[in-house]
Amino acid sequence: MVARLRFAPSPTGPVHVGNVHTAVFCWALSRALKGDFIIRIEDTDTERNTAEATRLLFDALTWIGLDWDEGPDVGGEFGPYVQSQRRPLHQRVIEQLADEGHAYYGDDPAHPASPAGNPLRLKMPQTGETVLHDAIRGEVRFDNGRLQDPVIVRSSGEPLYHLAAMTDDHDMGITHVVRGEDFISTAPIHIQLYKAMGWDEPVWVHLPLILNRRGQKLKKRDPEGGYLMSDFQAAGYLPEALFNYLLLLGWMPDNGQEVVDKWEVRQQFRLERLSASPSTFDWDKLNWMNRQYLQRHSNEKLAELLRPFLEETYDELPTQGEWLVRLTAVIRDGLNKLEDAVAAAEWAFADNFAISPGAQEALHGESAHPVLTRLVAELAHVVLLDEATAQSILQGLRNSFKESEGWKPTAVFHPIRAALTGQTGGPPLAEIMAILGKNRTLQRIANALRL
Repeated sequence: MVARLRFAPSPTGPVHVGNVHTAVFCWALSRALKGDFIIRIEDTDTERNTAEATRLLFDALTWIGLDWDEGPDVGGEFGPYVQSQRRPLHQRVIEQLADEGHAYYGDDPAHPASPAGNPLRLKMPQTGETVLHDAIRGEVRFDNGRLQDPVIVRSSGEPLYHLAAMTDDHDMGITHVVRGEDFISTAPIHIQLYKAMGWDEPVWVHLPLILNRRGQKLKKRDPEGGYLMSDFQAAGYLPEALFNYLLLLGWMPDNGQEVVDKWEVRQQFRLERLSASPSTFDWDKLNWMNRQYLQRHSNEKLAELLRPFLEETYDELPTQGEWLVRLTAVIRDGLNKLEDAVAAAEWAFADNFAISPGAQEALHGESAHPVLTRLVAELAHVVLLDEATAQSILQGLRNSFKESEGWKPTAVFHPIRAALTGQTGGPPLAEIMAILGKNRTLQRIANALRL
């Protein structure tokens, strides 16, 4: 039998990373089992479901690199793939449950009410146990004596999630139900519904919670913020890095390797490697992961990824594409995400930059004026200031002032760096000078000498 897994979101607003986490695990397991991955839209929350939210959902899933075999946009033989369009099927199940005595209208099973204007409740067993066989946690037992008869159809006739989702899962041949562990509390309802209808249960897979730094479950409106998919895109996280990181929130490859591509996931993903323990969303770990993927790109490719982030802040970039590539080569090692380039490259764009306290001190030290004045003199003879030329000049300055004044390299280089960038640390000075060019280098030195 072909494995069939579904991701069935209710698009009611911006897409949260927790929802995408479930989708990623559904996709990974379906591909590892060589099965089908299905998207089904649960849109019965008519007050909050919107076409825009649905569009954002598909955009997010596509951006992070998921593909699916069936869904509203690609069709399939088990459609329709929008829950509101499946109402006739739900109605047949409702009628069967009521006719066979597995459910009743009203509040008293001993005195069933009329279907009109009354909710339908599933009749739960009063003795024994309901056992959830979870692929991650093993057996989870529920005392039936503590279970109440849940409403599965509103008095308006609208089926609730319990009935609609389970009916759709059975009808679509879903073999594995992957969802968050917050659904465990409702699992007895779903199991008893399967039993009442005489359906074979799927494999239940309840993923562990993802927690924020405070140890709280991630929510759409998390107090920490930053957990919407649009936030990750805006910050410049690469989709393949976020995909990889989300997989590690509950799964680890056999070899312990943390950086894994999608092909490796297809080969290595197995249920027995899933953890039952909650995972904390670690921003430092995500930044590390993203940095690994950034470093895989050539300077040329990374420059194109950085371009929109730099243009948003600094308007027009120099027309020479080669200039941006050279700048990228200089700043890339310090980037965790693409938006970091805005601050990392400020010295290359803004001539009126803030000067750090350390840089202020360097510019007012005894070596500043002699060093900067000498550098101006050396640059006067330069036609094209490239990296090799800049390196030669800097080396000459270091040797000269060491011999004449006994100054250490920091006494020479700190004032220059402070003048050019407003900082005392950063990329190699020769690379900075080559990026700025002769005229901008001289202008910044002149500005520093006037301080």
